[in-house]
Amino acid sequence: MTGPLAGAVLDHVGTEETDIDGRVGFLVEVLGFRVLRWGTHVVTGMRIAMLADPAGTKLELMEVAERTGELEHVAYRVADVDAAHALLLAAGCTEERAPFDIPPAAARSSLVREAAGHRLQLIAYRPGSPDLVVT
Repeated sequence: MTGPLAGAVLDHVGTEETDIDGRVGFLVEVLGFRVLRWGTHVVTGMRIAMLADPAGTKLELMEVAERTGELEHVAYRVADVDAAHALLLAAGCTEERAPFDIPPAAARSSLVREAAGHRLQLIAYRPGSPDLVVT
């Protein structure tokens, strides 16, 4: 494939968690994950935790009072978020959030929704990002 989505790779899966501390504890103590960073969700103001397993597979846990599925997503790492975002819109995806910067992650991101209803996050990291795991 050529174009802005060429070379896109699965970056992480985001899940909603009503007991984020318990979930982080289980993932770290039982499954051997490590916490890459804690942060604050830009929309909800609640906590997020970015974790990686020993092989570098990442999970983003987003604290919620009640699970609704509205924050859950699959994120793809791309070279150019703006170009990939435009391509997905042209392919029929609906924009949920135009490209934006995430300073704590040293990243640029956007969110779209596929026609089937799945949320996709596009993300590109700058060098030195605490969220970037390369194996």
